[in-house]
Amino acid sequence: MPLAINSALSKILNMKFKNLSQFARRLIISIGLLILIYFLGIFGYMLIEDLDFLNALFMTTITITTVGYGLVKELSIAGTVFTIILIISETGTAAYMLINIGDFVLSEFLMGRLEKRRNIKMMERLKNHYVICGLGRVGIEIAYELKNNGIDFIVIDNAEEPVGVCNENKWLCIKGDASNDDVLLEAGIDRARVLFAALDTDSENVYVTLSAKSLNPDIFVVARATIHETISKLEKAGADRVVSPQIIGGRRMAAMALRPSISDFLDMIMQTEEAEIRLEEIEIKPKSRIDGLTISEAGREYGIDALIISVLEKGEKISVNKASGNTPISARHKLIAIGTPDQIKQLEDLAS
Repeated sequence: MPLAINSALSKILNMKFKNLSQFARRLIISIGLLILIYFLGIFGYMLIEDLDFLNALFMTTITITTVGYGLVKELSIAGTVFTIILIISETGTAAYMLINIGDFVLSEFLMGRLEKRRNIKMMERLKNHYVICGLGRVGIEIAYELKNNGIDFIVIDNAEEPVGVCNENKWLCIKGDASNDDVLLEAGIDRARVLFAALDTDSENVYVTLSAKSLNPDIFVVARATIHETISKLEKAGADRVVSPQIIGGRRMAAMALRPSISDFLDMIMQTEEAEIRLEEIEIKPKSRIDGLTISEAGREYGIDALIISVLEKGEKISVNKASGNTPISARHKLIAIGTPDQIKQLEDLAS
């Protein structure tokens, strides 16, 4: 039995609790008050009742613990009042300490388990969600962007700080190795729509891409590459898009200097929800009203005012010159269109 108790205590002490610092602070204050009141009791009995140290210690102990042994001597009126104050002070302090311990246990164990169970149920219900592997400087920007667009996502990271960020923002998170198949399956990789490989090293991103594609060949993978030589490796591993922050950053800086108005315009329509003009990607669903029509036929029949820049087939890269009045629109095609929110909404309704 003692071994079991010691084992349980060691597990509790080795755990990293999110409220441990606050709990420890309150616990130290409570214990400090108990010790202070204890010494004040000894000093008080020695002063008021003229007891020696041992008898004063005994009186303080039986008073605080409410054991109920007989008194060393009959108390004076001052001694009786002092004893009442001592009992109230020590009982209140002990109750405060017990409340803190109970609150800590409930919040860390009971509420923690309930929250974990709730998160598991939410993960099991997700479908067509996004998976972010790695919540570093790139991953956290992805998370904020998805959150702002109301998209369901799960974060996978094996470090404490990213998990803490997820808890603070109420994001679904799994603490583990993103390259592990079991962890990816726990994140619902087989039901997910997109995976972001945004880990710190290129080798990890290659491995995650391979694992994700082996578990779900249809998932769309966007991978981060730190060095240019890794881009081809990620593409061979199955990444649908590869992003190099250094390359994109350099191109954006050059574009801001060479074509500042165009850069500002694209930033506005891509990042501002209240923008009067939007650039949108719209998928044509089977048996929609414009399925099988050309761009001109759809425009004449339904009065489409949005400008269709390009019509893409699955997996195809953007070709601005491809779209024309005679370009056919078929199920599973994607339209790249620009227009006002109402014009985009009309096109989305026709494509659904």
